[in-house]
Amino acid sequence: MQQQILRIIDANINRISEGLRVLEDISRFIIEDEDISRQLKTLRHQLNKLVAETGFHLLETRDAVGDVGANSDIIHDHPDLSSIVRANAKRAQEGIRVLEELSKLPELKAVLPATVLRESRYKIYSIEKILITRLSDHRTKNK
Repeated sequence: MQQQILRIIDANINRISEGLRVLEDISRFIIEDEDISRQLKTLRHQLNKLVAETGFHLLETRDAVGDVGANSDIIHDHPDLSSIVRANAKRAQEGIRVLEELSKLPELKAVLPATVLRESRYKIYSIEKILITRLSDHRTKNK
């Protein structure tokens, strides 16, 4: 397996995990929705497990210092929690989409199941909508 491909997988599983964790904490501590929090935690663990089961040694391929895109992140201020939810849902969705595309490569087809990744991405679409609605309800309730 090419080191560059493994670096892409590593970067995207980190991106997915980070995005899901932010959503999970908002669900858990602000909305206080145990079910959605559990779904996000389960999804995060399932995706990490899926990649771990590939047997790839991703940490060995990581080069944060040498990453030419590491300093190109644009930092956005978020005016409210809804925009944080949107940004982190998109982060997770985009990361999963990258893994889906890579799963089409012959050497990854057997270890990165596209259907599982697609289902996960669509689950996040649904959870994003629920969280945005609940935050709106939460704001209205706390006014």
